Amino acid sequence: MRPNAATMLWLSIIALSLVVTAWARASEQFPIGILGGRGEVVPQSPLMRVISLEPDSPAAQAGLIVGDQIQGINGTPFEAHTNRLDDGGNGPQKSLGEALDELASQPRTEQRKIVLDLIRDSDTIQLEIELPQRPGLSSEEGRRLLVADASRQLRNTMTAGGYWNSPVGLTGDRVLTAWALTALLSAHLDENRESIEKAASWLRGSDGKSWIPDDPKQKGPDNLGNWAISATAVALAEHRIATGDECDDAVIERCCKALSARMSETGLFGHDIVPGYSNKGFNVINTLSHLAWSMGAQAGIALDENSWSKSLEQIRQSIDPNGGVRYWTMKGTGTGDASLRSSSMALALAISGREPEMAQNLGTYLASHPSRTREAHAVGSLGMMLAPSALWRLDRAGYWNFFNEWRWYLSLMHRPDGSLHYIGGKRNNGGDSYLGKHRIGCIIAILILTPPDEKLRLHTAEPGEKPQRPTDGDSEATGASN
Repeated sequence: MRPNAATMLWLSIIALSLVVTAWARASEQFPIGILGGRGEVVPQSPLMRVISLEPDSPAAQAGLIVGDQIQGINGTPFEAHTNRLDDGGNGPQKSLGEALDELASQPRTEQRKIVLDLIRDSDTIQLEIELPQRPGLSSEEGRRLLVADASRQLRNTMTAGGYWNSPVGLTGDRVLTAWALTALLSAHLDENRESIEKAASWLRGSDGKSWIPDDPKQKGPDNLGNWAISATAVALAEHRIATGDECDDAVIERCCKALSARMSETGLFGHDIVPGYSNKGFNVINTLSHLAWSMGAQAGIALDENSWSKSLEQIRQSIDPNGGVRYWTMKGTGTGDASLRSSSMALALAISGREPEMAQNLGTYLASHPSRTREAHAVGSLGMMLAPSALWRLDRAGYWNFFNEWRWYLSLMHRPDGSLHYIGGKRNNGGDSYLGKHRIGCIIAILILTPPDEKLRLHTAEPGEKPQRPTDGDSEATGASN
């Protein structure tokens, strides 16, 4: 029996909804930089669809409309977007981001124009958009502008209480505030000082215990997680080193001891006090704990050698043949999302001066797979935040290659009004939603761009020395536009 018209209509609606759902699941949505709006790409398509525009933005003023599909720039078609981790932003995102960064930096008005090849309805048209001037990221001026804009956005979004509030409560507040503090210290701007001191004071807690119970094997308020404890130790250690504030000492020590107490006898960790995943462990907390312990030692806190050794053995068993740190010790669990685990462990070893061969191998993994970096599980942002520091310490050429790989990302993040909007990864970035995406975007931008200034212990054993960065025009900083 043939289906009637109503049945056919419902079948068509269901089929359309499945297509829309598949598009939504596979798509990436992101800001489109100085054009002012948001775009969307899907795997196997060379088209970038415009999904929103900001009023009075350069794109809106030039006549771009929601629903336009950008297929190329000035007659050069985009390559297709893919969902492969090793492809990074290759395709429409990278092409548009790099073109905007290059064209907006030109000195003359007639040079600061981008011609977009569009599909509008069934027509193919070209639209010329005049861009406001903005120094390119391949220049010192451009990098410093982005750091200053990101710092201002962080300062403006700090609560009156001296912290950054996340959508998920105290543990998220602690993680977000700790990394925001670290970023503001790295930016090294006079305007950041008041926010830095407020954040450090808030992280120490009103009683100087940073919300960690006297028995650290208790979960504490809001199920206080190891993510927060390790991040607090790193941030306050950086603050102690930068300012000499002895008020940090007791809290750093409390954090380091709490992490040791929460580790199992065999060196396993979990999100909080219970080893994760039916006692298989949670290697990312091992590596972040190593980073906390190594930074604590730099701030003058005694390192617990027994805890270090037990946790190190778990990581030693978890290093994949390609050099990345796996999710667990079990072989075959993959390293596509290994950037946070690998970078935090590489930093811990480099900072402590231990296991130099292991540290270098981890650095080589990061340098060999720069396009994977934003895929860190489960907080994608942290891979982008820590990998640049690890590369600066272990592989300077790898750092500049990383910068060139992600120049498009920084360009698209930076909107016409100077604010920054977050860009996620291709896969699991759930943790970024827990922390507050646009503020995470600011932290990412600062921590990508500031390692050459060497203002953090994460970057160098002796912060404040003359930066070893190439001058404008050198190949390391400008390779992406060649």
